[in-house]
Amino acid sequence: MTGEPILKATRRLLLVLASVSGLLACAKDTSEWSVGVPPPPNVADLAEKAASPSGLATLRVIVQFNQPVAASDPAFLKTMQDHAQARVRYIGPISGDTHVYSLQLPADQSTAPVLQRLATLPTVTRVELDQKAKAQ
Repeated sequence: MTGEPILKATRRLLLVLASVSGLLACAKDTSEWSVGVPPPPNVADLAEKAASPSGLATLRVIVQFNQPVAASDPAFLKTMQDHAQARVRYIGPISGDTHVYSLQLPADQSTAPVLQRLATLPTVTRVELDQKAKAQ
């Protein structure tokens, strides 16, 4: 009877040692990683850069409408493009009346006049830069 607590403690110790040695055997040595190797490229960034012709800046804008519109309809996008005097691409909805668009304009062109021209559309309530979009 007095040896039973020692036996239980020994079994627990053996179980812990077996678990630790199993974890150590499965652990991967990180010394094989070279310090001078850069991280892999962000594929999304590469795709955006490849899609953007040189000399053009891409920005995202949020547009709120005062009435229902076919936000992704090609004819409506053409109307927006004519007003913005920039290439317009639909990205997606934020809510029922608010949508996100991508605009491509010459890199040396100011953003403010483009936003002002979009705001003159009769169906538009508000236009603003998407502040949560990552810098290009």
